[in-house]
Amino acid sequence: MGYTHKVVVIGAGISGLACAHRLKQGGIPPLVLESEDRAGGLIATIRRNGFLFEGGPQCPRFPAPVWKLVCELKLENEFVVGDRKAKRYILSQGRLDPAPFSPAGLVTTRLVGLGSKLRILTEAFRRAHPPAHEESLADFTKRKFGADVLENLVDPFISTIFFGDPHKMGMESAFPVLVEWERSSGSLVRGALRARESKKGAGVSRSSSAPRGNTEGGTLHVAEALPSLGSFKSGMGTLPEKLSEELKEQIKYRARIESVAPLRSENGTIEAGWQIHLSGGEEITAGFVVLAVPAFVAARLLEDCAPQLSQLLTAIEYEPMCAVASAYDRSKVSNSLDGFGFMVPRAERLHTICTFWNSSLFRDHAPEGKVLMTSFAGRNTDDSLVAMSEEECAQIVEGENAKILGVIGGPVDRVVWRYPQALPQYNIGHARRVAEIQGVLRTLPNLYVAGNFLKGRSIGDCVDVASCVAEDLHSHFHGQNVELGTDSLVEPES
Repeated sequence: MGYTHKVVVIGAGISGLACAHRLKQGGIPPLVLESEDRAGGLIATIRRNGFLFEGGPQCPRFPAPVWKLVCELKLENEFVVGDRKAKRYILSQGRLDPAPFSPAGLVTTRLVGLGSKLRILTEAFRRAHPPAHEESLADFTKRKFGADVLENLVDPFISTIFFGDPHKMGMESAFPVLVEWERSSGSLVRGALRARESKKGAGVSRSSSAPRGNTEGGTLHVAEALPSLGSFKSGMGTLPEKLSEELKEQIKYRARIESVAPLRSENGTIEAGWQIHLSGGEEITAGFVVLAVPAFVAARLLEDCAPQLSQLLTAIEYEPMCAVASAYDRSKVSNSLDGFGFMVPRAERLHTICTFWNSSLFRDHAPEGKVLMTSFAGRNTDDSLVAMSEEECAQIVEGENAKILGVIGGPVDRVVWRYPQALPQYNIGHARRVAEIQGVLRTLPNLYVAGNFLKGRSIGDCVDVASCVAEDLHSHFHGQNVELGTDSLVEPES
């Protein structure tokens, strides 16, 4: 049977765009179907009145897979390195305390008591006995370091990075490396040191071509081992915009997909390939389909043809999120805004989870004499915030910031984003569920999934998974000696 397209990628978030980019590089030009009128998903930059409002990642890390993409798109000169030494703060009883990233910082911090500090600093000299079952992050932290560390250090970081609840997040699902370190070495520190020595012995090193930020001597060396933070002169939206510009007519926007189903012959037997049904009655046939959409969207599309896979995808939990980017006259904000921003433990009972000081991180994000900050709000039990209007959400968040940072009056400009289902959660059992998803996928020929609900939620993880999917497709085509220009696998229609 002839196909309209070799490969159809459904979804033009960073996962779909990265996969399509890799496919095109390898001589397999895909068709990308996107339901919205723009690409990028949660990565969104609005440029207005001299401000760069960011709705998604504010200053993410650029690991090797992402930096390779930056270089291929010739965006190196647009990249702006973030300052690793920028101070992070944690709100505690209405006061902003520096987040302790070094032994000295841990010793002097007021965020945890002496007993908790000793348990952290002596972890390497103790041997742990972890349970056989998957622990929650909360149980893991309390077992090793105590409730004080969980509430005042771990919770604000986890809430900021994952929008997650440590009482629900599974260690083997979210932090499998830490679990392996403790089980193999009896200690996180000993496990980390052994892993570091193993990498040295294997000759694993970081690419010198990646950008580096500043490093701070005497730290725990956690930050130094990670790729640089950064953004682009015109904001994070630059990356998906450049990718979509490169793909051009291969992206079809406002494509509302009703369902996908395996191709069937006249006698009803399943054939290799897929049929995509769009609203309005249009049908597209594809040799391969890559679902680069959120798990709940993929579940809806597969509900009829793959109910078992659909149920597994439906079970993946997502958390809501409200992002409020607010601009002020500098004279109206009493806090110096010296640093990265601050994180809020849930014990503070605020809607705000974290606030980034964009104009402190990147001067060009706001005009002279103005400041820009972006807050994320919405706890897993904060259903009221999801039901609010954008104006109500903004007023609550800006009111909380006003008390913390000494802000007088309202903003001169603002942008609000609301996502009822923003980020997937790696809760207890998620790793097992992902393994089951992969098992079912092996029974559905020519179907792939890619996205932040599989391996990791960072941009780097998404690009890595998408690249692996594209490489597997390349291997299939070339391994089967498929001639990419034949009538059976024709080029996408322009």
